[in-house]
Amino acid sequence: MSVKFCLALLALSSLTAAADPDCEELIKPLEDRSKLPGKWIYTAGTSDNKELLEELKMVNSSWIELSPIPDSTDMTLRWGDKLNEKCVHGSTNSTSTENSTSVTFHFNSTTHVHVGKHLQTCPDCILWTDNFVSEDKNTATTRKGRNLYLFTKTGALDASHLEEFKKQAACLNFQAEFHFGEATDLCPDAADAKEEEQ
Repeated sequence: MSVKFCLALLALSSLTAAADPDCEELIKPLEDRSKLPGKWIYTAGTSDNKELLEELKMVNSSWIELSPIPDSTDMTLRWGDKLNEKCVHGSTNSTSTENSTSVTFHFNSTTHVHVGKHLQTCPDCILWTDNFVSEDKNTATTRKGRNLYLFTKTGALDASHLEEFKKQAACLNFQAEFHFGEATDLCPDAADAKEEEQ
């Protein structure tokens, strides 16, 4: 009887942890989307897909710029990623509904579809979590997983905000394995780079 009682207590405690009131506060969706437009520097991220996490670790630095599309809830996403000391630029549109945002990226033969949402986080930060599906037409392979990315205005993050991010990751059931981007040595804006070449 005592063993069954202990097992029941363990089950109850795990349910209590999953419904932790602190987690309810930490993973609230962002309601004020007016904070999103602007340029943001990738600061920290993780994925529950090991292959994608290894690819993320190859990113030296990254920035994104979100711009609202007039008369729409959708946004244009531009980015500059430094991968193995080479700059990769791109642009795509995100489509938003009341509960989620969808972004599709095309790289060579692979299509990456990310459906997620922004969460409340530290000031001058944006936090994005998503479910993704990647399909490679050449190899007929599919990858799936979940991601969590934190961006900041300056690339710097206070220790207290880093701890909050780690707690948010734990609440979302991510392992404590993070990749941190560099705030310096960012790729130039593609438009600025073209102007310099002329």
